[in-house]
Amino acid sequence: EALTTRRIDIAVTVADELPGSIARLSLIRSHFVCVFDPRFVRLGARPTERAYLAQDHVIVSYNNDLRGVIEESFGRERRVRCSVASFGAIGAIVDGGSLVATIPIVVAAQILRVRPHLSMSPIPFAHEPGSIDLLWPTALDSDPACRFVREAMVRIAGSLSLRTRGRAARRA
Repeated sequence: EALTTRRIDIAVTVADELPGSIARLSLIRSHFVCVFDPRFVRLGARPTERAYLAQDHVIVSYNNDLRGVIEESFGRERRVRCSVASFGAIGAIVDGGSLVATIPIVVAAQILRVRPHLSMSPIPFAHEPGSIDLLWPTALDSDPACRFVREAMVRIAGSLSLRTRGRAARRA
């Protein structure tokens, strides 16, 4: 809604169906992982579905609902206690508490760089990588300032994706 009403000119998110007036460009393809504070959450390196679903969760939702990728893609219901509009808040919300966040690994890697005491585990569901998308109103396709910002975001996302893949390869 914020894009269609032009309250914002650009968004980076995991998005479902969009109206034709909104353009989409996939920035990063990424698997989803759990991020949690091991001082308060006991999931381990390879959580079972039962252990994962038994936790309290925080989700990122651009439309502020309590359903996310696990509910929509896997048909499982979590105990979602908190919904935030941005991945940027996840590290602070998880740190020092008992909430588990399911987020793209590229986002998780950035959070763990700042908060290395947090833990990351794979989600207990086999899945293909999801897309983190750049969205904007098509009316701004030819706007020079907006095009400049979109191109810069594409470059930044490409460098984040390469760094994350490099770290994953070194860990393997």
